[in-house]
Amino acid sequence: MPTAEMPRRLVYLETLGCAKNRVDSEIMLAALHRGGYGYTAEPAEAQVIVVNTCAFLTAASEESIERLLTLSDFKSAGRCEKLICAGCMSERYRESLLEEIPELDGLLGSSNFQEMPALLDDLYAGVPNARVRLQPKPHYAHLEHQERLQTTPAPYVYLKIAEGCSNMCSFCNIPFLRGYFSSRGIADIVEEQRRYVDAGIREINLISQDTSSYGVDRKDGAHLAALLRAMDAVPGDYWLRLFYAYPNTFGQAELDALADAAHIVPYLDMPFQHIADHVLKDMNRRIGEAQIRSKLEWLRARLPGLALRTTFITGFPGETADDHRRLLGFIAEGWFEHVGVFTYSHEDNIHSARLGDPVSAATKRARKAELLAAQQAVSARRNAGRVGRRLRVLVQGHAEETELLLQGRAAFQGPEVDGVVYINEGQAAAGAFHEVEIVEAHPYDLIGRIVQ
Repeated sequence: MPTAEMPRRLVYLETLGCAKNRVDSEIMLAALHRGGYGYTAEPAEAQVIVVNTCAFLTAASEESIERLLTLSDFKSAGRCEKLICAGCMSERYRESLLEEIPELDGLLGSSNFQEMPALLDDLYAGVPNARVRLQPKPHYAHLEHQERLQTTPAPYVYLKIAEGCSNMCSFCNIPFLRGYFSSRGIADIVEEQRRYVDAGIREINLISQDTSSYGVDRKDGAHLAALLRAMDAVPGDYWLRLFYAYPNTFGQAELDALADAAHIVPYLDMPFQHIADHVLKDMNRRIGEAQIRSKLEWLRARLPGLALRTTFITGFPGETADDHRRLLGFIAEGWFEHVGVFTYSHEDNIHSARLGDPVSAATKRARKAELLAAQQAVSARRNAGRVGRRLRVLVQGHAEETELLLQGRAAFQGPEVDGVVYINEGQAAAGAFHEVEIVEAHPYDLIGRIVQ
């Protein structure tokens, strides 16, 4: 650890991939701060460069390698002394990464984020065999009683309630990278939530690999409905938002907790992945078209104003042109507020690898474009119906494109993945809720004015 006489070494930390990785990076930053290391937003100023990597898909692994190699240039062009690969790439490729990328000085696994300062201390001290900190199998003690340094722009944060996944979908390598599902305790989660509310955070987004399975691994009776009710009981003016709900395990108790809540927005992210029965079976999703439609009708009956987000995979092995047309028609029915589409990625460490990769890349791209166009038409109709309405909007600050506009989100718009509300008339403080009248609609975004 640096001493009082020794200047603090500066760390540059770059995060790739999903919001869950962002939480892990915030845990690392807090650990580094406690360990006496400083932080810089400029890699040229850093003695230590860390990349928190993503290896969910081949393209993500390639991006991670590219960033590691690019940032390694700062060893000669900057002040960099140590280059560290953290997270999923370390878990997927383990010690072989040190041979493939000799510029690397160390590896840190996804169970070891709290150990980042200890890894650096050992590297600087020349401790033998200190370059790798990986567990044989992931475990997540670091999720309990965690301290984080927030990197999201105020006024929202992500709160990770669990780690890993036990669903074993055939297209997914998360169980291999992150281990089996592991939930935090309710008291620990609520304690973290209270810190955010007390600090003035206005939106807390609950994330994990499978949010609706929360508690199934615990022996204290915890479950998602109990967690939601405990969190909703925390006083304050804020939103709670639920991401990554697995359709099979989101039941009546969870829906009632969402519907009864004062703070949980009527928004639900529930990935369905496809609608064709044989594709869903080969994906090992344990649900079919009839159950999906029944689930959607049930959700709408209990919460008519619920904004649904989902994701689909196109080009999965065995997907036919008829399957694609069926999915297109399903999207066009207008069930969803937001839809994300991913092209199937053939990976060597997933169960569906045995099925090959028969759908061409060009066909996958074309199908993805058609699916997104179908949802764009749905979104355009929905947004057009909002013109003239007044919405409660969480103002985030100036728009990313120009300081002439303010930018915020309504309850049906999740951060970083959905559209926004641009405000072109009136003044509002960032981090506050304001009433906004919608004056113009676009397929994904809205334009409005502050109602004084």
